[in-house]
Amino acid sequence: MDAFKVRNITKWSVGITTAPRKQPTLSQTIASIKKAGWDRLQIFAEPDVEIPEYFDDLIIGQRNERLGAFPNWYLSLTEMVLREPKAEAYLICQDDVLFTENIREYLEYRLWPASEIGVVSIYCPSHYQQQTTPGFIREDRGWKSWGALAYIFSNPSARSLLSDSVVLNHRGFGPAEGMHHIDAVVGLWCERQQLPYFVHSPSLAQHIGETSTIYPKASVVGHRKANHILKSVQ
Repeated sequence: MDAFKVRNITKWSVGITTAPRKQPTLSQTIASIKKAGWDRLQIFAEPDVEIPEYFDDLIIGQRNERLGAFPNWYLSLTEMVLREPKAEAYLICQDDVLFTENIREYLEYRLWPASEIGVVSIYCPSHYQQQTTPGFIREDRGWKSWGALAYIFSNPSARSLLSDSVVLNHRGFGPAEGMHHIDAVVGLWCERQQLPYFVHSPSLAQHIGETSTIYPKASVVGHRKANHILKSVQ
């Protein structure tokens, strides 16, 4: 990085939510995120997830009961904020993602794309892809937002999201008993708060799970896969 550029983020909190899969991908995701530049990782595991023993530096939170995708995600982000309340950026990702190598430093210099943000997704679904110079693009799609694989929240935005009554009430009143739709909830929250929803294009992460833990018949094709992923960053 150029010496005159300012590093905007020096303190991260990084978490991975995980649930049982027929073909586990957690080990690949952990190894990938370490190559991306982060060492201190928190794992938030639903019951019956096998945590790889050869990663001995993980902070592990094992659920005793199955919560579902949205509840586990919401509680995980809450735990991240409470455990590291002074973090400048909260990266919360799913267990079936591969990352561009060494992107931590890249992001530390390029976040944030606006003075106030709702969320930054470093995963770019195929239908969001734009043929532009690599960078952040706004995709304010509200409930129709796609892709909660790798979200980054600023400290203020994480606190605002978690304390939002509509977000909290999704579990009790949302579709599918409030178990799913993380991306839609986040997108709608951004829309209601008039905060931008940013996506990095091309993608800095790729969806690798062959099947979904939420929708068993879904596969990683079409909109559920990045059209192009940057292999390196400068």
